[in-house]
Amino acid sequence: MVRLRELPLPSPLHMSLRCLSTAVALLATVLASLIVSAVPASADPALPRVSVISDSILTSVVWSNDPAQALLSNGLDLQIDAGVCRRLNGESCEFNGGHVPTTLSVINNWYYSLGSIVVIVDGYNDVPGSFAPDVELTLNTLRNANVQHVLWLNLHEIRPEFVAKNEVLEDVEERHPELNVLDWNDYSATHPSWYQSDGIHLVPDGGLAIAGFIRQAIADTLAPPPPPDQLDVPATQSLRAQVGAQLDRELRTGGETQLRWRTTNATLRRIGLHLSASGELTGTPSRAGTFTVPLDTTDPAGTTAHVTLSLAVARA
Repeated sequence: MVRLRELPLPSPLHMSLRCLSTAVALLATVLASLIVSAVPASADPALPRVSVISDSILTSVVWSNDPAQALLSNGLDLQIDAGVCRRLNGESCEFNGGHVPTTLSVINNWYYSLGSIVVIVDGYNDVPGSFAPDVELTLNTLRNANVQHVLWLNLHEIRPEFVAKNEVLEDVEERHPELNVLDWNDYSATHPSWYQSDGIHLVPDGGLAIAGFIRQAIADTLAPPPPPDQLDVPATQSLRAQVGAQLDRELRTGGETQLRWRTTNATLRRIGLHLSASGELTGTPSRAGTFTVPLDTTDPAGTTAHVTLSLAVARA
């Protein structure tokens, strides 16, 4: 048989403490609805670290949108912070009596843990007159933190103010080689269903779309550079000659046309031979021996191949 223990009635002090605890819990719940806490990076050294800082645009990803979160974080050591009414610098605008940390505050807080790639989704709430200098300050701070790539999403141009801010980003991109402005405005232009009624914030499908858009840009940034163009020219070539006998031979081009050739040392000149720019080797050898001659050949586009010529000169 289960026996129920009779509990004493709570004292007035207990009642007060319980009310206080309830009030604190309620306040915490309200604050949690205004500020999206940073999702910590997984700290997996095998994965590339990427830091994402956003205003309320990416709440469409971090607020109960598991598919979008999974898509954005796939294969990454990701840290992300999305704050309602966030600004770049100064003080974020007020929302329900609170102010989230600015983008620069988040950067400084993450200063020693920032990824080599930082994604910025911010600008809608910034004062137009201070936007340009605050963008410069943000980029300079990231550069001082040794961030290699900054991916900055432009704004959906539903207001003239947003058009002007996008022009600022385009202008800044020309002066900052580490900056890549991602054209979210153009990408989303034909998908009004991604947006809420304000034309700024996103519905869950829009959150999935912007997560995929950002993840693809990250993948492109992480991709190794394409291999340099190569010329289809035999890398090693052999010729035979004889001391005192006139030589007139053309180097093999492998089908490449309009190549320009040059020697990179004085070996040919010392034995009495000359290589023309068109690749014709002429002259009368004056010394016997086997000579290794490094050559360079270049096509009209500037692609260069290195060729090693083995020249065997027999005695007369």
